[in-house]
Amino acid sequence: MQQRAVKQGIPDHFEAAKPDMQSATQRKRELRIREIIDAARQVFQDDGYAGFATRRVADRVGITLGNLQYYFRTKEELLRTALLAYVSQVIEDYTTIANRPGIGAAQRCTALINRIFQNINETDLPKFMVEIEAFSSHEPYAAELLNDMQAQFRGIFAKLLSELHPALTSEACLLRAAVIVAQMEGMTMFASHGDYPGRDYVEFVRLAKRTVKLVVSASTQILDSEAPRRRSRPRGADAGRPAQLDLRAHQSAQGAVHYRPTAQGKRRELKINEIISTAANLLATEGYANFTLARVAKELGILPSALQNYFPTYDDLLRTTISALGQAYVDRYAEMGKPSSKPVQERLIEIAAEVFEEACDPAVYRLWAEMFALAQHSDITREIVRSVYAAYRVGYADLIREIDSSATARECLARATLIAALVDGASTLRFGSQTQPVNLDRVFELIVAMTARIAHGHVAISSAD
Repeated sequence: MQQRAVKQGIPDHFEAAKPDMQSATQRKRELRIREIIDAARQVFQDDGYAGFATRRVADRVGITLGNLQYYFRTKEELLRTALLAYVSQVIEDYTTIANRPGIGAAQRCTALINRIFQNINETDLPKFMVEIEAFSSHEPYAAELLNDMQAQFRGIFAKLLSELHPALTSEACLLRAAVIVAQMEGMTMFASHGDYPGRDYVEFVRLAKRTVKLVVSASTQILDSEAPRRRSRPRGADAGRPAQLDLRAHQSAQGAVHYRPTAQGKRRELKINEIISTAANLLATEGYANFTLARVAKELGILPSALQNYFPTYDDLLRTTISALGQAYVDRYAEMGKPSSKPVQERLIEIAAEVFEEACDPAVYRLWAEMFALAQHSDITREIVRSVYAAYRVGYADLIREIDSSATARECLARATLIAALVDGASTLRFGSQTQPVNLDRVFELIVAMTARIAHGHVAISSAD
C-alpha cells in the first residue's frame, strides 16, 4: 500500500531517463517524497485536518510550494498519500510481528501486544488516530482508510487466536479480537488527552496487559462465567442522525454572566442555553473547523454582533459549550451510579452499557471524535476534556471501591480507567463492519463480562485455567 502511494506522485518523464542517471535521480526523488509524506503527516497531527495546508508542509521540509507541487499536485493527493503511508506502515509492522517465523503463537502475540502498547505510550500514534477519526466524518477516503485499518487490525489478532485456540470458530476468534482492539483503541483515545503520571500509570498499563492476555488465553468457560446483561436495542430510525442536544450552562462556566430570578434573567438564561445547544450540534455535524461565532450566529438566524452580547469571544463560546456538553454526560453517569436498591455491580454495568450504546451510535461518535481532535489544538478544550474524563473515571472508581473494599486507591483508578477504555473503544467497531461484520451483541456480552472481572480484580489466569 505504501509503495503504491509513493508511486502515485512520480511524473512520467522520469521513466525516460537514462538507466544510471535514473537510478541516482530516482533515489533522490524517493527520499524527497518520503520527507514530504512524513512532514505532511506531522502537519496533519499538529495543525489538524482543519489547518492542513501544503504551504506548511513545504515550509517544514524546507522547499518552495512550487517544488512540493511538482511531486504532489493537490492538497488532497498529498494528504491521501500521507495518511495511507502511515497507516500502511503501522499495519505492516504489526503483521510482521504476528507472522514472524520460528516463534510460537503465544510469543508472537505477546510481542505484538508489547509493540502496540509501546506505540500508544511512546509515539505520536494517538495524536494521529484521534485526528483521522474526526476527519473520517468529513472525507470518505479517510473513512475508507479507517475501515481497512480496523478490519486488518482485528484480522491480525483473529489469526493469532485461531492458532492459540484451534477449537474456536472463526467467529469466536473475531469476537475476542474485536474486544482486544476496542480496548487498545480506547487506550489510544485516553493517551491523546489523559493526564495519568507516574506510578498510577504503571499500574494501569500492568493491569491493561493482563486483561488483554486474559482475553487471548482464557477458556470460553472463563469468559462466559459472568452473567452478562442483555444489550439494549439500537436507537432505530434515529441511529446515525445527529442527536439534537439540549444543554444547560452552569453558572460556574459563565463567569461574568449573572443569573437573576427575574424575567429578563430567565430570558437571558434560555437564550444562552439555546446558543450552546446549537453550537454543540454544529460541532457534531460540521466539525471543529466550522465551530465559529459567525457559523453559530448564522445557524441561530442572528447577527454575529448579537451573539457577542452573550459570548464576546470565540473562547467564551467554546469554553461554555464544551463544559456544558461534558457536564451533561458526567451528571447522567453520576446519577446512574448513585446508591439505590440496585446492587453496586448492576449500577456499574448499567453505566458501561450506556457508554457502549453511545459509543456505537455514529452521531455520538462524531461529536466526541471532534472534541478529542479539537483538544489537541485548543488549550481550553484540552483542559475541559481532561477534567470531564477524570470525573468520569472517578465515577467508575467509586463503584469499584464499593465492589472491592480491599483495593487500593491506585488499583481502583487503574481498573476504572481500563473499564472506560474498554467501553469507549467500542466506537471503532463501526469501522470495517461492512467487510468484516462483528456481532455487536456478542461483543457487548464479552465487554460486560470483562467489566465485571476488572472491577473485582479477577484478570489473572491461573495455571489450572
